[in-house]
Order: sequence, then structure tokens, then C-alpha cells
Amino acid sequence: MKAIIPVAGIGTRLQPLTNKVPKVLVNVAGRPMLFHLIDEIVKNGRIDTVILIIGYLGDKIIEFVNKEYKDSGVKFEYVEQKEMLGLGHAVYHANGHVADEPVIIILGDTIFEFDLNRFISGEYSSIGVKDVDDTQRFGIVEAKEGFITRMIEKPATGVTDSKSAIAGLYFIKSGAKLFSAIEHLMNNNIRTKNEYQLTDALMKLVDDGEKMVPFEIENWFDCGKPETLISTNSYILSRDWNFDQDYPYESCTYIEPVYIGEGCVIENSTIGPNATIANGATVKNSIVRNALVSENAEISNAELDGTAVGIAEKVTGIHGNEVIADGKTLAY
Repeated sequence: MKAIIPVAGIGTRLQPLTNKVPKVLVNVAGRPMLFHLIDEIVKNGRIDTVILIIGYLGDKIIEFVNKEYKDSGVKFEYVEQKEMLGLGHAVYHANGHVADEPVIIILGDTIFEFDLNRFISGEYSSIGVKDVDDTQRFGIVEAKEGFITRMIEKPATGVTDSKSAIAGLYFIKSGAKLFSAIEHLMNNNIRTKNEYQLTDALMKLVDDGEKMVPFEIENWFDCGKPETLISTNSYILSRDWNFDQDYPYESCTYIEPVYIGEGCVIENSTIGPNATIANGATVKNSIVRNALVSENAEISNAELDGTAVGIAEKVTGIHGNEVIADGKTLAY
């Protein structure tokens, strides 16, 4: 089976953190967010090929993925999306790489907790869903007698009573039918919010008689905004915390959960709770909690709380609910 993972986006909502690194390579609990997803695919063993739809800083994604997963047994293919014309448009770039076979589509900037094996073993095409309160931020599905009847992209207030949000996870029984539906949108210039939406293509499949069911997932973490990036980091740390006390860090206090990468220098500081210090970072005379400190950053005489710090950034002073990268500071 093949998986399509769109990762072409610029990551505007995470700027300036994404000025030098693709959004999906931003560190979350010690791993690039994309790796959390690919790790599950490799572990599952039933997906033999991953097609990454790349764009912004795509060469970095190729470099990181090929290095990390060269011995994984999974084949990685890369297709460039030169224009950002919507998720449907992105997925269509995998046409030619997928035969008339089942295919799974997963958004690369999202971390999931769900039974992947059960998801790809169903009788029908399915869409991962999770109930939300703020329905205007998501694609929403309506279902009757267990089958999806309608999909609405970011509905206005009062348009639907459903709270089942599309979680960026799709299992389609026929890749050929999916690409045909997307092609229909593009040939007829059918857009929603000026983009070729995957939901519109899926709705065409439903209208043409395809049976599609909602699949309730356990947890769904959108890493596309600073606040959700920080909260997801905290959750993953709490779930997977395992700290090796053998690092030579002097005069420091650790409040679990924390993640400390390789080659770090940490002196006279309090780390945690919910702090990620990535490889090669330096932290001196500082307090770092509820924060992400990227590779080779230097933190000194600082207090960070709810802060994401970019690669090789130098930070001093008090910072809360901010993204600091590329010489810029942006509050959120």
C-alpha cells in the first residue's frame, strides 16, 4: 500500500520559526514532527511506499528523510508542487505514482494517535474525524446511518450541526477514482475558497456512489500554529518521557517531562516541565518551561515559558508565548 503525505506548505503561521526550516521538520519532543508520523508508518509494516509532495525547502525534507529512513524498508518518492492551489491539487501530484489501488493520505503537519492497521483494513473508504467545538476552522462531515453524506469546508455558523472535523487522515479504496475526481475539479475550475479542495473531490466520489465512512480517531494534534505546537510538544513529552541522567549537566534542576538532545551544554538552569532542548543547544543561567529550543540555539540569562526558539538563535531575557527565530520575535 502507498501513502501520500503533502508537505509543500510554507508554514506561514509558524513564521519566523519556518524561515529556515520546513514546517514538518520543526522539532516536537525531540523529533521532527514529520518523523512522528513516518515512525508509525514504518512500525505498521503494511505501507511500503510513501510519496511526499514537497515544495518549500523540499531539498531539506529529502535530505532528512533519506538519512533517517534509509534502512527502514519503506520506499520514499518525492514530487514537487510548484504552485500552492489547495490540498486536492497537492494530492493530485501523486497521480502516476499510484495505480488503481487503495491509498492513504495523511497531512504531514499533524500528529495522530489511532489504530493505523484498523484504519486501512476497513471495507469502505474512510475519513479520520474528531469532534471539535470550533467547527469554522475545519472541514466538517455529516453522516447518516454510518455513511458520510456531506462534507463542508470550514462552514459558517449555522450551516451544519455536525461537530465531526476532518482530521487530515484519509483512506481511499481506489486511487484512480480519487485522481479522476480531482481532475474533474481542475478541468472545470471548481474551487472552494479559491483552492482545489480535497473535500470537494471526496464529495464527488460520494455523489457518484462511493460509500465512505467516518473513522473516529483517539487524538489529533495540529502542529501548524505556535500554541498548538507548544501544547503538542507538552503532550508527547508526557506520553513518551524518558530522560537519561548521565549527561554532564552541572547545577541544574529538571522537572519532568523534558527532552534533552545530544551534544547540549546546560549549566545552572531549571529545565521543565514540558521542555524540549534539541541537539547542540546551550542553556546557561536560565529557566526553560513549556518551550521548544531548536538545534544549536543559545539560551543565556533567560526565562522561557510557552516559547519556541529557532535553529542557532541566541536568546536572553524574559519571553512568554513567543516565537523567536531568524532574528525576529513574534508574540502569539
